[in-house]
Amino acid sequence: MPSVADNSPPVAKEPMVKEYIVLAIAWLIPGAGHIIMGDRKRGWIFLVAIHFLFFAGLLLGGIRALDRPRQQLWDYAQMAAGWPTVVGDLMRPQVIKNDVAVIRGSNGKPEKLHHPPGFAPLVQEVATTFCGVAGMLNLLVLVDLFMWMVAGEWAPTAVSQGEVK
Repeated sequence: MPSVADNSPPVAKEPMVKEYIVLAIAWLIPGAGHIIMGDRKRGWIFLVAIHFLFFAGLLLGGIRALDRPRQQLWDYAQMAAGWPTVVGDLMRPQVIKNDVAVIRGSNGKPEKLHHPPGFAPLVQEVATTFCGVAGMLNLLVLVDLFMWMVAGEWAPTAVSQGEVK
């Protein structure tokens, strides 16, 4: 009698402590989780793409691309990018603490500007967006990593061994 193929869905397993550590490392260093789990090609692509986006934003807008008080939603998105945001948030107050212009108002009294002369708000918005998109991309990478961990097997390893899903 021919056997009937088992069409039941795969049983999801609970990730172990080691896998949660890999997820934490993957948040801190975008792409590192995939590299640790053995999918080096995908991991390096994520690592380069996310860092490129983040540092392109910093190149366009400087450290002001990480402007916490004005754009809190983008700040949350940027925080998902890991170490670049953490380091940038720590450095930002020291870099721009004296970066406030003082001008003479119409009444002759000195007035402080919130931004220095030459500040370009449109470029700033694009720069902040680049850094935020880098964080959101890393969030998707973390979800991808977590889904493979929950599935109970690491798919790139199964494919490399010739197994067909």
